Amino acid sequence: MMEGDSPSITRSDEYRLLETYCQKRKPQQRVCMLSLGAQTGGEKYENVAEKLTRIVDSGLLVDDGIEPDSVNTDVIEQLVDLLKKSGDDLNEKIEKNHELLGNLQCTFSYDFFEKLISAFIKSVVPEFPQSRNKHEQIALTFEVTSRLRALDLQPMNKVMGFGAQYLQKNFTPWVKQHGGWEKAFDDDDEVH
Repeated sequence: MMEGDSPSITRSDEYRLLETYCQKRKPQQRVCMLSLGAQTGGEKYENVAEKLTRIVDSGLLVDDGIEPDSVNTDVIEQLVDLLKKSGDDLNEKIEKNHELLGNLQCTFSYDFFEKLISAFIKSVVPEFPQSRNKHEQIALTFEVTSRLRALDLQPMNKVMGFGAQYLQKNFTPWVKQHGGWEKAFDDDDEVH
């Protein structure tokens, strides 16, 4: 069994919510979502995934026009830059950068994933981790996990397991404190 792929992780609310979110982010896979709906919890996670999608799409991610420096040796920084501009050609851009591709294939672990997510959130929400806006931080975690899942570098379930593990470690206590996923993201009760 791979790191981040334990049965408790894959049955967790975080993992199932990530599955639902990833399906929402890939409209062309919508047909598969019908069969996945019962598996992931269907409507239970659908509302939260929709709210997370709206947070990300509300202008949280802005393309700052900076091109990744091909001489830059910091793999995490390069990947953060590419993920911020992510589009359908992200896989192609990474595959063209053989050094980055090699580093990613060799070093992709939970520790690497954790550093990447933290660096990404900090690049968008500079006051992270002191920021009180947990909604944005959580939404960005879902978005980056979704974008990494789409890459051909690692098995999807490994990335999803890492995402669920990161959410459990960094945000689940806050979510529980606010009544669970649905209540924490209730539009009428914008808790930050």
